[in-house]
Amino acid sequence: MKLKHRLSIYYVAIFSIVIFIVSVVIYFLFYNQMVKKEFQSLESKSLLAALYYLEEDEVTNSEHNSIKIQLQRKISKKNILVIDSLNKRFNGNMTSDSNITEKFIEDIRRDKSVQLLTDDYFYNGIFYLDNQGDFVVITRESKDELDEQMKSLLNILIVVSVLGTLFIYVFSNYLSNIAYEPIIKIIQQIKERDAKNFNKPLKLEKSYEEIEDLVKNYNHFIDRITQTFTIQKNFIDYVSHELRTPITALLGTLEVTNTKKRTSEEYEDVIIQLKQYTNDLQETLDQMMLLSGVKTNFEFKQIRIDEVIWQVIENAILYHQAHINVDIKVENNHLLSIHGNEKLLELAFNNIVGNAIKYSDNKPIQIQFLEINNRLQIHISDQGIGIIEEDLKQIKQNFYRGKNAINYQGKGIGLSMANVIFTLHDIDLEISSNKPKGTIVKIIC
Repeated sequence: MKLKHRLSIYYVAIFSIVIFIVSVVIYFLFYNQMVKKEFQSLESKSLLAALYYLEEDEVTNSEHNSIKIQLQRKISKKNILVIDSLNKRFNGNMTSDSNITEKFIEDIRRDKSVQLLTDDYFYNGIFYLDNQGDFVVITRESKDELDEQMKSLLNILIVVSVLGTLFIYVFSNYLSNIAYEPIIKIIQQIKERDAKNFNKPLKLEKSYEEIEDLVKNYNHFIDRITQTFTIQKNFIDYVSHELRTPITALLGTLEVTNTKKRTSEEYEDVIIQLKQYTNDLQETLDQMMLLSGVKTNFEFKQIRIDEVIWQVIENAILYHQAHINVDIKVENNHLLSIHGNEKLLELAFNNIVGNAIKYSDNKPIQIQFLEINNRLQIHISDQGIGIIEEDLKQIKQNFYRGKNAINYQGKGIGLSMANVIFTLHDIDLEISSNKPKGTIVKIIC
């Protein structure tokens, strides 16, 4: 069953329960009110009957005639009974009634006023003291009129309930169609997607906030998947490129070695060369596994991070003739000792320093060791092309390159790999533009 039909059924069920409860409450409240009103009316009729039958000798003829007219308008004499102290009929035309028992009469004498409701009549009895003696005046009224009113009310409530239920069903279906329309459009758009246009974002012209959030999150999710596919493609390209070089060197060395017999010394040189190629291949695999997130377990020990950076600086000066200024402003030497992997950190700092050298065209680089809030911060600043503001949020992603780096060679893995390494060491990496030009990289240990 579709959700919109299920919601309509839920609405109808809830409305039916509510209107049933309301109808029952209305019915019984109306019934009780009408019964109360009928007894009040009957009580006044009993008093009027007492005045008519028992006070004739104490009022004037005109007053008695007025009482008679009122009594005739309100109640028939066949519904009046006056009983004396001996329980004998004193007046009234009410015929024998099984509901008027001696107990009922005694209750009236005791309580002064008693009401009785049966299937057919309302009864009211009052105890009346007169100069002629003590009397019980009983009046009754048929329930037929009340039963007819209650029957009419019941029919009205049933009709209103049925019509209300039908209206709620139709209206809920209408609202469900309106509410469900954006979802149907989303489903239709998704069905139209295939391998060629799966990354096309969903579009809805008119919708409500929840659906807009759904579309926004779906488009964000598809965008992330598209980025993941792009990264995977780039990663495969990177793997192919990086593995091809050492494998080609291995195969070439083996082929050349196999062309003729060689001396033991030559074989030893070849073995050393092959070992170097194998180590390069292993290092490349480790970097790729680190970049892809497959390898996250490395041997950690207590090391000096400043010694790692000095090694990086030495290599940069040796291989790139880099100009690097170092400024150490750390009083607490314990901050320079961290628990980590020396090779991984050297690789990360090599990437950052290498980027600073490359993108600044070998201009001077500033490395500062600072102690801020009892934490070690290493700031690496260059005077290069810098990073565009809109690229800063994505610059740490795999294979992402800044828009202004098109004239420089690179694969877009240096910062992402460094970020992965620092994350493994619980080290924060922050990158910002170094006004007026260049980039500043902050490593917070």
